[in-house]
Amino acid sequence: MTLRALISIFALLALTSLTACGFRPLYAEDKDGQSTASDMAKVKISMMEDRVGQLTRNVLVETLTPRGQIKHTEYILAVNLSESTSELGFTKDNEATIADYILTAKYQLSRISDKQLLREGTLRARTTFNLVDSDFASLEAESAAKSDAARNLARQIANQVAVGLRNAQ
Repeated sequence: MTLRALISIFALLALTSLTACGFRPLYAEDKDGQSTASDMAKVKISMMEDRVGQLTRNVLVETLTPRGQIKHTEYILAVNLSESTSELGFTKDNEATIADYILTAKYQLSRISDKQLLREGTLRARTTFNLVDSDFASLEAESAAKSDAARNLARQIANQVAVGLRNAQ
């Protein structure tokens, strides 16, 4: 047998063993034609405080409901954000040159009808930004870091929501 034939046989065996263990693709349709993507449109995302919360919520809305949210939602996602900034990398004059921004989210995905908790957890996004002599440049760098962290965190939450909805089926 050639190496190519052995690799083909191994790949075929690996794929059949995945189906035998109960593996299901996250976004695939099930027997009834139901998919995680269609369930994600049924999630109502609660309001969040502050500008970073608005950014996070907007990315969540775009990710979970790209075709728009339906009128009658079945699930609710509650997210509480906390943020912290710590200065790192000091000069000889004891001035910080870099800062670390951490955005933490505690989330809960619940079914509205029976208030059953489907998934909860804590996620974290971390970015760094430079602190320079120009105040404007430092503020812009911090703003960009917050936006990046909000996008990153929203995508992590969306993945956890998909897992929670898939496990609820």
